[in-house]
Parts: sequence; structure tokens; C-alpha cells
Amino acid sequence: MTSRRNCLNTLLLGLAAKAAHAQQPCTAPTPADTFNGTIGRHAADSKPSPLEAAKPRPGAPNIVYILLDDTGFSDLHCYGSEIATPNIDSLAAAGLLYNNFHCKAICSPTRAALLTGRNSHAVGMKELAGPDQGYPHSRGRVTPAAATVAQILGSHGYSTYGVGKWHLVPAADMKASGARTHWPLQKGFDRWYGFLSGWTDQYRPDLIEDNRAAERPTTPNYHFSVDITDRSLKMLADHRAADAQKPFFLYMAFGATHAPVQVPKSYTDKYVETFRKGWDRIREDRHQRQLQLGIIPPGTKLAPRNPGDPAWDGLNDQERAVFTRFMAAYAGFLEHTDEQIGRVIRYLKDNNLFDNTAIFLMSDNGGAPEAGTKGGFLRPYGDRTTVPQMHERLDEMGTPSTQPLYPRTWAFASNTPFKFYKLWPYAGGVQTPCIVSWPAEIRKPGLRRQFVDVIDITPTVLDITGIPAPAIHQGVCQMPLQGKSIRATFNDPASPHPRDRQYYELWGSRGIWHNGWKAVGIHTPGAPFDQDKWELYHVDEDFSETTNLAAKHPDKLEALKQLWWEEARKNGALPLLEAPGGRRATYDQALPK
Repeated sequence: MTSRRNCLNTLLLGLAAKAAHAQQPCTAPTPADTFNGTIGRHAADSKPSPLEAAKPRPGAPNIVYILLDDTGFSDLHCYGSEIATPNIDSLAAAGLLYNNFHCKAICSPTRAALLTGRNSHAVGMKELAGPDQGYPHSRGRVTPAAATVAQILGSHGYSTYGVGKWHLVPAADMKASGARTHWPLQKGFDRWYGFLSGWTDQYRPDLIEDNRAAERPTTPNYHFSVDITDRSLKMLADHRAADAQKPFFLYMAFGATHAPVQVPKSYTDKYVETFRKGWDRIREDRHQRQLQLGIIPPGTKLAPRNPGDPAWDGLNDQERAVFTRFMAAYAGFLEHTDEQIGRVIRYLKDNNLFDNTAIFLMSDNGGAPEAGTKGGFLRPYGDRTTVPQMHERLDEMGTPSTQPLYPRTWAFASNTPFKFYKLWPYAGGVQTPCIVSWPAEIRKPGLRRQFVDVIDITPTVLDITGIPAPAIHQGVCQMPLQGKSIRATFNDPASPHPRDRQYYELWGSRGIWHNGWKAVGIHTPGAPFDQDKWELYHVDEDFSETTNLAAKHPDKLEALKQLWWEEARKNGALPLLEAPGGRRATYDQALPK
């Protein structure tokens, strides 16, 4: 009897699945759907129907994405830093500066969300690109059901160019014999020049050009940031020579300021004196400038030092000298990157393209903690070089003989006024700079306070270009966009938030923002998820998340926790998984000790 019942249940489930599939409104077109002529036995009794090239609407803007890597909320000069970033500042001064922009706390998920306009779990990029972990949210590659902005714009007449860091393909596919399915050209780019992995040496990069491996450059004084800028300008020059009226999409994903922190020594030398005061004073100074500039709300508190991070005054002279040099190299790296961005801005202006080019500049997550409290000198992660050994070779910091990453307390300073860093669902991990420039439309420049997520950028681009999100792309039914256009904020500083909620999750730690409140659940690796400690912040009144209200408002916290589970189910963020294998050691470096 039980066997017959099981067979019946199986049959019913199968029929239900078939019925559901049959009711799907999205069906791929057949070749005949694109032919509107007639076919007879001969040409005389037939009517041709030539394919028409896709054309963007007249006056469609050019689009540029500039993505910085591991650049914290306070690192740009216009966000309160002492680091010179005049070209980025110029975009902010004449455009929009957002102080409530959010990402996914780590590289690959942010890139997947940016390029698709959907949450990273929903498109298969729960965490870093890598091997398939067996669940839809952790395939380690972007599903074809989520077309990228390059694919969408390209199918509507745009030329699409990309340079820099990709980090959306599993390591097994990076080799010369690997599948190209998830390489940039297969994801919509006409041309690509850069690297596929999470990071590369800035002097000796592992390069690909289009669909093939490229030789490492041997040019004297070579630097990757300069190279990809040269390539960008050459792509744009070639584009204009072919069809100057055709709009373009340019994606510049710098390796900077991700480790290894490498830049010519003169840039590092410039900042040594600046950072001798140490991370505690730097944080205090940045906090005060942010208040004076209005980047953060009046009364915003400076978050206390993270657990396990040392006070600057508690270091010995040798440690202070070494750690000063780490941050001086980082500052020089960022200024050097700003100079490359300035070259692109000048090209656009010199060729009368700037006014009708919408530029979106942002960072993929907050400052990086993976080198622990000592930093990495000869390599960014797991380096055993001692501080005395670093001190003996101090002038080599950032040169071709080293691959540095600063101690994580500098990452804390990078994220002023917030606590913690990249990898965490606190603001220090997920709240980063975002600047928008589009002189042709933005007539009320200035600060914008709306809650914006990285998934909102591509829907905004589709809005301003007048291009609908496709129901079908290359024969694959597409999932709906999850981001919302922020175009209303361009000329209305008081426009409402484009969304009322947003969830976060990485390696089991979680967060949820809803109408000005935020709950954060921090996972301890190896412990049951139901034992995670949750905190509650009223971020509309507590911008830097310094006052935990969990004990005072337990009902509000419980409601937000339940909302997190709802959003997780809706966005395919389950099951919860911890950091796998080798990533666990990297994650442990960021944990408070």
C-alpha cells in the first residue's frame, strides 16, 4: 500500500512539474520568428526580409563603469581622506556623491550584482568565483538566465569594452584549455583586456586579451593600471574611427587598490610623513572632515576600535615605521589610480564625449583585513616575514620585489567612521563610495542620502538608455531585475529610497536593512547557525552603527530576523554555508582575536 502511495505521489509531482513548465510565459523564439518575408519556390515568387542591425535611440548616452577594488568609504579625498584624488573629486563636485551606497562585502558577488542588476545569490555567485558547491546560489559563475549589462547594451547597438579584473569565472576555466563560457567576451564584451582571477601582480600581471592568454609585458616601468588605461583609450579611439555616432559601454575594473599594493616608489615616499601619526589619528581626522563636509550626518559617532586591533601608541618604533610605510604605499597606489581615471576624463572631454557620458564610479567592498594585524610584505596573504625583516627592506615596499597588503587596522581606518572591514555585513564591509557623473542630465549636483545598492546601477543604465530588460536572451528565459533605477535621485535630492529593504550574507554572517533599521547576525565558524549573535541598529539615527539596540527593541530585532529569512528564500540565499576550504584561513585573519 505504501509503495502504491509513493508511486502515486511521484506521478502527481511529475505531472505538476510538467504543468508548471507548460505555463511558463517565456519561450525562446524560433528562427522563423525573425523572418517577415515570404519563401516561394524561386526568388521571383519570394520576398526577402534582411536582418536589421540593432540601433540605440538617438542621443543615447555613453556608459562608463569605474570599479575600484577594496577601497573603503573614507579613502577618496571627497569622502574625507588626506589622499589626493583630484580627478575623482572633480566627478563628485559636478555630479553626485552618495553616502548610503551598498555592495556585497567581497569581490565576485559585487561584480555579479553590478553587471546583472540582481542579487548575487540569485545569479549563482554567493561568494568568490570558484568550484560549484552543489547549490544554485553557489555555482561560482553567473547563470545565463541573468544577462549582463554588456549583453543587453550590445544587443541594442552599443559597442562594449572591458578592461581590468574579471573574477567571475572558476579557476578551472582560467587556463588556456579551459571553457570560455564565462569569460568576458561570452558575457557580452566586444573586446577585453585584463586578468581573470581575484588579483594579480601589478608589475607582472597574468593577462588575457579577448579569448586568449596574452604575454606578460616587458616594457620598462610597466604598471597594470597604466596599461589598462592605455588599452581603454585605444579601444575608444578605434571605436570612434569605426563609427563615431555609435554609443559605447566601457567597464574599467581596476586591480587597484586590491593587494598587492604596488606603485612606483615616488608615490609611496610622498605619503610617509602623512601617515606617521598612525591609524587612530587618521581615523579621528577623517571623521572630523566628514562631519565638516557633510558626508556623514551631524552627530555621527566614530566607531570604537575593532576587537583585536592594536592601538597605534602601543606599537614599538620599528612597528610604527613599517606600518606607516604600508599605508603610504596604499595612498600612493590610490593617487596613481586617480591619475589614470583623469586620463579617461580628459579623453572624453577632448573628444566632446564627456557631457553625454554617464559615469558610475564605486568600490566593490570596504578595506581589506586578510593580512591580519601584521600585514603581508612579500605576499599579501599568509606571509611569515617578520616586522624586523620588513624593516630591513622598508624602501622596497610596493616595488616589484614585494607584494604587500597593509595590516587590517589600516582597513579599519579606510572604512571611517564605520567598524570592521571587507567580508563583514557591518557598514565597514558593505558601505562604500559611489559617484555618478552625467552633465547632460544632472542639473542639481551634490550629496545624495538615499539607500542605494549595487544592484540598482544596471537598472538605472537601462532606464537612461531607454532599453528594456529582456525576457529572453540568447534563447534563455531571463529572471527579472531585482535592482531599481535611481534616476529620480539625479535631480531630486529628496526623492524616496529606491527600495525599502536589502539583505546581506557571506559565509554565514548576515544582515538586513529595512526602512532605516538594520539587523546584523555574526556567525562564528563551526558553531550552529541558530546560535549566531544578532545586533540591532537604527541607522537612520545611528549612521555608524555604534549603538546596539537589540536588548531595548527585541520585537523589532525578531521582525528583522524573520524578514531576513523571507528575503533569503526569495533571493535563493539558502542554505547557509560557511567559508569553504582554503578560504577559511583567509576569513580567520579578519576575525577579532
